[in-house]
Amino acid sequence: MAPLLGTDNNWNGGAACSSHKPAKPSPYSKSILYVDAYDSFSYNVVALLEETLDVKVTVMTIDSAWPNGSMHEFLRHYEAIVLGPGPGNPNIAEDVGIMKDIWNLHDNDLLPVFGICLGFQSLCLHYGIPIERLPYPLHGQVRHITTEAKDIFENIPSLEVTLYHSLYANLEETIQSQQLPVKDLDFLASLALDHDTNSSNQIPMAVRHRQKPFWGVQFHPESCKSEREACGTLLRNWWQMALKYNKISGRCGYGPLPTAIITPNEEATSFPSIAYDMMKWSSATSAYSAHRVSARGTLSTEAISDMFNAPGSPTVLFQSNGRYSIISVPSDGAWRFEYYVDTRMIKMSQLHGEKQTIEKSVSVDQLWDALRYLMELKKVDSGSLQVPFWGGFLGYFSYELGLACLPHSHAHGSSSQMPTSNPDTEQSTEGPPDVSLLWCERSIVIDNETGVIVIQSIIESDDLPTGWLDQTLQLLQESSHGTENNLEDDASFLDPILCEGIHLNPEEETYKQKIESCQAQLEAGESYELCLTGETQISLPTPTRETDRLEFPWKLYQKLRKYNPAAFSAFADLGNTKIVSSSPECFLNWNRTSMLEMKPMKGTVRKSPEMTLEKAKAILGSTKEMAENLMIADLIRHDLYGICGSGGVRVEKLLEVEDHGRVYQMITHVKGKVNPEKLGCSVRHMPQLKTSNMAVHGLTALQRCLPPGSMTGAPKERSCMHLQAIEARKRGIYSGVMGYLDLGGGGSFSVLIRTAFTCNSAENTGRQIWRIGAGGAVTTLSTAEGEWQEMLTKLRTVQNVFRPSQAA
Repeated sequence: MAPLLGTDNNWNGGAACSSHKPAKPSPYSKSILYVDAYDSFSYNVVALLEETLDVKVTVMTIDSAWPNGSMHEFLRHYEAIVLGPGPGNPNIAEDVGIMKDIWNLHDNDLLPVFGICLGFQSLCLHYGIPIERLPYPLHGQVRHITTEAKDIFENIPSLEVTLYHSLYANLEETIQSQQLPVKDLDFLASLALDHDTNSSNQIPMAVRHRQKPFWGVQFHPESCKSEREACGTLLRNWWQMALKYNKISGRCGYGPLPTAIITPNEEATSFPSIAYDMMKWSSATSAYSAHRVSARGTLSTEAISDMFNAPGSPTVLFQSNGRYSIISVPSDGAWRFEYYVDTRMIKMSQLHGEKQTIEKSVSVDQLWDALRYLMELKKVDSGSLQVPFWGGFLGYFSYELGLACLPHSHAHGSSSQMPTSNPDTEQSTEGPPDVSLLWCERSIVIDNETGVIVIQSIIESDDLPTGWLDQTLQLLQESSHGTENNLEDDASFLDPILCEGIHLNPEEETYKQKIESCQAQLEAGESYELCLTGETQISLPTPTRETDRLEFPWKLYQKLRKYNPAAFSAFADLGNTKIVSSSPECFLNWNRTSMLEMKPMKGTVRKSPEMTLEKAKAILGSTKEMAENLMIADLIRHDLYGICGSGGVRVEKLLEVEDHGRVYQMITHVKGKVNPEKLGCSVRHMPQLKTSNMAVHGLTALQRCLPPGSMTGAPKERSCMHLQAIEARKRGIYSGVMGYLDLGGGGSFSVLIRTAFTCNSAENTGRQIWRIGAGGAVTTLSTAEGEWQEMLTKLRTVQNVFRPSQAA
């Protein structure tokens, strides 16, 4: 199976962040409508409702039209409505959308409503309380609030909750101006901004309407760090009051609606014909991965790759989770495809024989459908249980491909429309494909813990006596006493080229101005954090000899691997695109049975003789650093709940500091479990997922979770929209993901950080341009100097490899 970062064989699904066992909805569960404001925590709220209450939740977005044009008729099918959190401002109509319709229901049509954050603010605004900016935002902060210990807070005098807001309901101004509408609302909880509970500087944290069944809370009960039991109790209190209201008012539901009544705003697509071309080109493969096993001896991974991949040939080497190194090996049936988001063109290229090329126009959704189709029909049923990859695809997906996968509101357009130039740099670069995957029939997988080498192929003839498998086994056994790569020889090859490098770094003042632009959006409530990045371009002379030109990226990768060893190292030679990566960050893993996992990193401290792990923990334990990681932890829980559904996600580690080579990193580890009979809100409308094949579910999780939340901020869709305007460039491969799609069902992808890439055409024999991205999460607690230094720390991890040996 695909390697996971933690193990728990006894887990059968469960509530996130606690041992609370979710309620098991009966076939006659009551229904709640959830209105989603394109937030990246929405599915956490849905899960909290379904795990705490015996309910079924239906999700619709704020820019949806009421089905059949009849809000009143539609709402009769629900016992209550929950209005979710989201970016923006309730004073802006597009940011709340259909939420405002709810407050104008006639008395005969009223139903219980619970607003969270934006939903709370919308309620307060409707009843005359102005929504204004806080003196400072409270994104990702865990605070203690006090309550009136009544109504939904009965028996809850106080609790700790997570806050994600920069706006607030200005009750004090409303009282001073003697606006009468305030009499309609009863305030149930408050927060002292200065941590002094006796202070007069209190802001409302919860309200209810005195006559109508409307409640709201400013905090996020669904967050990892909100008190789970207390939040569960207040939800159960609200639910009992809601059901009591419905009983007294004589309101009874019509029964649940079909799940297909509301579907996400997605482009309708026909089945892509390119899928049949993919099937045709992979028709020679079998459902069995034949294999041979050998001891590694003293052979290095790089030496083994060198034995089978000539310089310049299509090659991918990917190390997953620090344990398994997967090496592509050429075969007659190998092929590669590339996809470009801007033009919607896919290009398939045979690598041997006739070298046929096919180009077709397909949408992003059709691209994913084609991959699902191929992985389903070409499933490999058996192979070596010692390794996570039996055959399939090796390669990458870009950041921009991830943007094109995001759901987006009609009001704000698509996040995939990215600028094409970078005003900070004078160099122009030829952009890489947004997807490049190598079809791999033969491979070698090295278990770096046991020293076992597995030689494998999904070509039937390779398993014949004296066939490719036996020949390769003999070759490796005869070569098992190889020597380490000579670093001095590599230096003598690289240094003359690196000495002539021109490094074009981000301009300090411009980068700091972008930090201020990010903070302005945070203060306006547009995002909770924005992961700002910059790009360094390095221009190098292209070696004049063809052999040197072909070997240069490979030698550069080996230098990076030695300088910055990491769990997810990778090398790719895919046509014009070359990638050298040594990333510490897992994006998404899945095994062959049911488990998904993500492990985002947020919070970095540079190692030095004086900087110990304990000191790093103290630094990363600050409010700022904890908030950065917590926001992403809540975001990826949402992403996984969207796939796995309620009861299917839990947190293994939260806000833990680990040693990662040249830096200390704060990490969170979240797992999800796929049940094809009970899928999450973001995918349950997809007929393609009526399968037990984890290759299909893993691909879908990849599609729905891109781009990596640790590289965007939260909420993801709105954050990406602002980042594209502030950064004004395409990130390309940086911030994308790289890994494998296993025909046996598994998959593993790293976040492409600590990475350099180039996309030089073969005709460009003058100079080669390499691109390195680096950045960090900007919050309202960030300082321009601190963020600038964090970006430089990450940048140098890779940039130093482009300096001559003595200078590095």
